[in-house]
Amino acid sequence: MLECFDSRQMKLWRQQIFDIYNGYVDVFEERGLGDELRELLDSLDNLLSILSTKLPYQMKVTKAREFLEDLDRFRAYASRYLGGIADLLYRDVREMINKVFNVEVVEGEV
Repeated sequence: MLECFDSRQMKLWRQQIFDIYNGYVDVFEERGLGDELRELLDSLDNLLSILSTKLPYQMKVTKAREFLEDLDRFRAYASRYLGGIADLLYRDVREMINKVFNVEVVEGEV
């Protein structure tokens, strides 16, 4: 899946990031975590940009794993302030990553 990105697919994924942002921004802003949400989703957008370049597959997998580690840390941090909302965001972002890879990314395996 990572080998055949096209501009239409990138637009769809970027729209999905925007939709995720719109779905959570109010709650995160209320708790003073709006910047953190934007930073996480910017990192996701950057990951998509990296994955769309001609890099070896293993390097792409490494970048995705790094992002997932950051996502896990974000979830732990945000859960202290948002509880289950952070888990929902985590689920939505993980589902998107799984779609990008067209497989389930599980505990460091792709």
